[in-house]
Amino acid sequence: MINEINPQSEMLQTQLEQLQKLHQQTQEVSGDKNAPAFDEVLSQLIQDVDVAQKEADTSIKQLASGESTSIQDVVMKMEEADIAFQLMKEVRNKLLEAYKEVLTMSS
Repeated sequence: MINEINPQSEMLQTQLEQLQKLHQQTQEVSGDKNAPAFDEVLSQLIQDVDVAQKEADTSIKQLASGESTSIQDVVMKMEEADIAFQLMKEVRNKLLEAYKEVLTMSS
């Protein structure tokens, strides 16, 4: 059981590191023309959340149909999808806060 969780936790750690790098890249103000546009970053985040949700749904269906017997895998995929969704929700909240602040500045 522990052996199954370790690779998945390593995968989550890798994804967290990638998100931290992405966060650093978006905070750096540079003239780099190769940097992804904000809408591309946001679209990629939404697509990643969608993929995680679909993988979690698939694993639940496989468990229910008997194709998979690993509850740990199902729980890990559900948690991964939940964390990805929470991250996306926080990004949305921060964007709304910034938008409201800009609106109040212009008044």
